[in-house]
Amino acid sequence: MTRIFAKACTWLSRDGVLGRWRRDGQTMFSSAMWTFLAKIVMQVSQLATFIIAARVLNSAEFGLFSYTAALVTLLVVVAEGGWREFVMKTTHEDGRVDQIATISLIAGMGATAVGLSAAAILDLQFDMAAEAWLVVIFSFWLLPTPFSSVCEGMLIADARLKELSIIRMAAECSATFIAIYGLLHGWNIYALAAGKLVSQVAGLVASLAVLKWLPALKIRVAFVRELFEFSKHITYNRALVLIRSYSGTLVVGSVLGLADAGYYRAAERIVSAFTDIVAEPARQIAWSSFRKIAMADGSATPGGEGASPALGRKATRFVILLMLISAPIYLGLALMSGTLVQIVLGAGWAPAAILVSLLSLKQILLVPGYVTEPLLSLAGSIRKVPAAILVNSLVAVGLILVFSPLGVVAAAAGQLLAAIFSFLVSAWLQSRYGAVRWQSVMKGCLMPLLGSFAMAGAVVLLGEVGTLSVQSGLVINFLQMAAGCLIYGATLALLYRISRRFLPAVTSNWGDGVEHVANRV
Repeated sequence: MTRIFAKACTWLSRDGVLGRWRRDGQTMFSSAMWTFLAKIVMQVSQLATFIIAARVLNSAEFGLFSYTAALVTLLVVVAEGGWREFVMKTTHEDGRVDQIATISLIAGMGATAVGLSAAAILDLQFDMAAEAWLVVIFSFWLLPTPFSSVCEGMLIADARLKELSIIRMAAECSATFIAIYGLLHGWNIYALAAGKLVSQVAGLVASLAVLKWLPALKIRVAFVRELFEFSKHITYNRALVLIRSYSGTLVVGSVLGLADAGYYRAAERIVSAFTDIVAEPARQIAWSSFRKIAMADGSATPGGEGASPALGRKATRFVILLMLISAPIYLGLALMSGTLVQIVLGAGWAPAAILVSLLSLKQILLVPGYVTEPLLSLAGSIRKVPAAILVNSLVAVGLILVFSPLGVVAAAAGQLLAAIFSFLVSAWLQSRYGAVRWQSVMKGCLMPLLGSFAMAGAVVLLGEVGTLSVQSGLVINFLQMAAGCLIYGATLALLYRISRRFLPAVTSNWGDGVEHVANRV
């Protein structure tokens, strides 16, 4: 295996495959690494805060914070209104960004007023002073949030993902320091809310410093109509996704009881930790790379509708690359779920392992959907997305209602079926309105599919050998992960070399369309 991998690396260097991707590949790789690093730092910081909070707070206090935070998150979705996405979609001439920033500031003040009003009602009408003060802190967190999203949109639109990643890491570390300090010094649940507020303010100040920009406050009625026409779709999408994300745990808990709901939520949380690392970088890089193409061919100009062939080709290559990277991550999580659950949660949570495996396989099918929103936004077809999300959400909720009475495993299997439906909807939307060549995508995913089979075989085989070995379980697990990664990469390199040998006439067009080598293995 090592010999094959070494030969593959030598072949890549000799034939100059990496050289052909130098212009776009290096920039995309650098952006992906910085975004990925930021997600890792943020996940670790949030995990550290969660562990300390779980040891300091009791279940009722933590439940109060979670319940309040969930309600405030719905208000955030409305206040942000898709301003960041519109900044990434539109041109930046004629003071358009200044107007977006002005509206975002008004939205932040409106959301803060709603929050403070709710806090006053809790205190004066219901004599809930403790809860009121928590809402007050969250209300001040709402104030800068919409404007901060505009700043993020400008950084992404300018392809400054490195700076954005550094800002996010610094803001999250600041929030973690404040939250942990507050928890250890008796601030109780207010420490968690204060951490969120510090993170938002720090990120906003750093973004303005990097951008060297302050908005000129102005609004034009015609532009407001255009902005809100776009905003209503994004807001609707976000609200549906948020509702769908909590539906599984609520239905399982209502039908099967709190114990099964706990297993299901634990599995969802483990999978979502990996999803956050994959999905958000994918969306940011998609926005950044697609926007360059859209601006060049006029797809992103006001009133533009329909993806150009160039944007469609770029999106096709991006989906293939995204599947190539993400498939082994989720497959590895599905294969190693038992070990991961035991290490992270303990032996008492063993029933969650099969749920982690099923939900991980579900996420593989949802990966292409990560690019739907940026692609259709830049193609001028964002109004098609809300209806698709609504249908997907209804199918997902309907299937979990049908399958939950059969058990928690059946409920997770039902979500796998819902993911198949979502996959088909995403493929139809992207091919119909985003000019994505899904025939090319399916053919281009053949090599990662074969590589995944090879990786799965190696992991399972080593697991069987480990049951007969005197080595510790952790050593075998480490060997499984290392062997899986090496075999996946070596299989891809070997298959690509074979394709070049038998199809030399089209090797120079790898990734350019239906006829590239990866599509004809």
